[in-house]
Amino acid sequence: MARKERVTKAQMKHICDELSDGRSLTKICQADDLPSWRTVLRWVQEDDDAHGMYRRARALQAEILRDQIIDLVEQPLPDDPKLAQAEVQRRRLEADQKDKYVRQLQPLGIRDKAEDKKDQMSGTITLKWNDVSES
Repeated sequence: MARKERVTKAQMKHICDELSDGRSLTKICQADDLPSWRTVLRWVQEDDDAHGMYRRARALQAEILRDQIIDLVEQPLPDDPKLAQAEVQRRRLEADQKDKYVRQLQPLGIRDKAEDKKDQMSGTITLKWNDVSES
């Protein structure tokens, strides 16, 4: 017996396209023609194809968030020193939060491949001590 789809491929493609554009899943799923965000996440857990599409969309979304961080940092500050200081703190908080989220979305990089994220510090190091009492 074939399993009934909770989310159609067309709906999933639309959702992933919107995610890739930087929108949140909860906002996307408020549309009347789409299932709830809970249904989408359950479907992503159950269906391998949906999971792959979702992971790729979230990896792309991280790139948009990186651009938003750059735009945020490059915006001019207010002329008033007190307002400027407060704005710097607000931007720092927002940038830090987005940066942390980006690292969660892309643990393996934009291509989502383990071989792209090899640990540069891995390898073998051999240490050898000479016996100083021999000299």
